[in-house]
Amino acid sequence: MSWHEIQGHDSIFERFRAAHLRGRLSGSFLFIGDSGIGKKRFAFAIAKGLLCQGDGGRQLEPCNTCESCQQFRYNTQLNQQSAVATHPDLFYISKPVDKSFIPLELLIGSKERRGEEGFCFDISRTPYLGKRKVAILDDADYLNSEGANAILKTLEEPPPDSLIILIGTSTAKQLPTIRSRCRIIRFTPLQPRTLAAILLKNEIVATLEQGLSLAKRSGGSFDLAKELYDEAIDKIRAELDKQFTSKNINSVNIATQINNFIEEAGKEAPARRKRLKILLNIAIEHFRESLKQSTSYDSMITAAERLNHTLEAAEQIDMNANLPYVVEAWCNKL
Repeated sequence: MSWHEIQGHDSIFERFRAAHLRGRLSGSFLFIGDSGIGKKRFAFAIAKGLLCQGDGGRQLEPCNTCESCQQFRYNTQLNQQSAVATHPDLFYISKPVDKSFIPLELLIGSKERRGEEGFCFDISRTPYLGKRKVAILDDADYLNSEGANAILKTLEEPPPDSLIILIGTSTAKQLPTIRSRCRIIRFTPLQPRTLAAILLKNEIVATLEQGLSLAKRSGGSFDLAKELYDEAIDKIRAELDKQFTSKNINSVNIATQINNFIEEAGKEAPARRKRLKILLNIAIEHFRESLKQSTSYDSMITAAERLNHTLEAAEQIDMNANLPYVVEAWCNKL
């Protein structure tokens, strides 16, 4: 079994364990990789091993019995909030669903208590339970320049007894000032057989063959694989593939189908954005495959341009842009 039941990232763990054995596991790290491949779970597992008070902690192997390990009550669905709420030396923040960026208040405190609460203040405090502290900043892609500037000093000169982990999807989405102050750890997508086994174990699929099919379509992302296991998505996927392979894409027809699919998610904005993001991921996969199979210069250029347009649309969704506008503009560009 892989370390801490986390599959696909053993080599990264060995690098962390080697640094820990040398007494050099501290400072600021930036985890980079696609969503749904285990970066967040890996970060919490590192925190648990580092804060463990048992003998296993020397190897980053949590004993699961000491007072510190008992504070980690998250389950396989990653209910991290319970761990954060109960462990005095573990701090976690992420972008609220109703915000476009990580609020400054979460980083350095409210205006009334600036510098007396928040991410930077928490990591500066003396450890309460043991000798170390861990701070995890999720959704680092959503640090704007104001937020990034607020944490630069903390990232550059973190307390010697602390470990700071930022989690993002791409170095291109991080400001240069953030990248230069963190050690970048790149996580690769899960291999198809590894992801298929995880899907089967979690009873998302009934057979390994179904798991392999989903794994290949999701690009190695567990989260996306779960979302794709839906008959409605299979139906619109087939329709989109048909449209994308035609010589002349009917932008009005595609936009209508996509907007109808989004409407079925209800009126909640997060659910609607999630549905559109799924369709954009399907399109990204299609155009990447088209690019690989291009047999002429013109077809290669077309596939590359359509892929870029789709990636741009996905970024606009992350910025909470108006969905109908994004759909219409994207389809017209296609």
